[in-house]
Amino acid sequence: MIEYVYDLSSREKCPVENSKKVLPRARRRLAEIESELRPLLPDEVRGHWRRAFRGPPDVRAVGDRIYGMFQGDNGLLSLRASWMGRIETEVIEMALSLLHAPEEATGNFTSGGSESIYCALHAMREWARQTMPHISEPEVVAPYSAHPSFSKGCHYFGLKLRRVPLAEDRRASPDALTQAISANTIGLVASAPCWPYGCYDPIPEIAELARERGLWMHVDACVGGYLAPFVEELGVTLPAWDFRLAGVTSISADLHKYGYCPKPASTILWRSPSVQQYHWVHPSDWPGGSYSMTGFAGTRTAGPIFAAWAVLQYLGRDGYLELARHILAMKARLLAGIDSIQGLHAWKNDLMPVVFEANDLDLTKIKAELTRLGWAVVGCADPPLINIPLDAGTTEKIVDTFLSDLSQIVRDVRLGTIGGSEALQY
Repeated sequence: MIEYVYDLSSREKCPVENSKKVLPRARRRLAEIESELRPLLPDEVRGHWRRAFRGPPDVRAVGDRIYGMFQGDNGLLSLRASWMGRIETEVIEMALSLLHAPEEATGNFTSGGSESIYCALHAMREWARQTMPHISEPEVVAPYSAHPSFSKGCHYFGLKLRRVPLAEDRRASPDALTQAISANTIGLVASAPCWPYGCYDPIPEIAELARERGLWMHVDACVGGYLAPFVEELGVTLPAWDFRLAGVTSISADLHKYGYCPKPASTILWRSPSVQQYHWVHPSDWPGGSYSMTGFAGTRTAGPIFAAWAVLQYLGRDGYLELARHILAMKARLLAGIDSIQGLHAWKNDLMPVVFEANDLDLTKIKAELTRLGWAVVGCADPPLINIPLDAGTTEKIVDTFLSDLSQIVRDVRLGTIGGSEALQY
């Protein structure tokens, strides 16, 4: 079997052995294929977060079953086929019902947070071309902690992204955002919460700033969008972040995170059709007529659309509340366990992910050893942190095994018996 390494300088996957795989001449038996691939499956405990974000087994079974039923259908048809379009529309309507959306609010089903953010940036640009035609070099202002998809999207769409420093509490600074607004600014960005720190930006202040200045305001709720409504109902205090704020124009929220729907599934939600109109592109300058799609993708499997509908129906509000209660309990268990390990400190952030730092230990060594044992965690470089993608499928056994491994790793790092390291990156 070929072992692969990743050369980030060339951005190509490079086999250690100097050989390439070719299509075999003869057919292979399914049992043989499964036998070769089975060792690549994750361990059910240490490998759980490799497949985050997941609900409990019964929720996964519902999503997987319905996904398989419609996997072969082309999601491109959702704007044409009423039987598919109804399901997709109902997914959007259920999503909007959680976010204090006005009656006329609408949305689109996408493949993930990146595509949802790209949709928002594209619509923002098209809106500005019509409402601010004097701006030839449009700019978007975002906090330093905003997702890198904003950088990518601005690059794709010819926008300039101005990232501004955070306040001391690692949240966006309204003052810094205000100072960064220029004559070319078309929109502002805030996170609910941001991934590196799990903190909510002061969205009420930023939304009011956008409203006063006549700017587009996008809230990236890819992480918290489908968890926040339920933890708020359970008594967790979060700042207002959704359509209850008049200045919020669009929201990105991932169904395949805390909606526990099979990947790829996300939503881009618009305050009104008058906003959504800047998202649509319906080219017809070819023999096939109008080529219309809900997002950027053309052909796509319809599996995620139907699976999302099924999971939302299966859980309902009561089911999501139950999972929110469980995940808060698992978070508290993780935080207490991490803080009990000398040299580590867990951040008391607003929501997710679980984040911890080291006082006098090399986190790159800790992360490398966690990876070797099969744990899938990601890092943050500034400041050095480890992020844990806790989900509702996380059990006490998973938490306790992780804490036991982490405690042993810390002891080994102190003894100097761990030599490897791994970059702290997303």
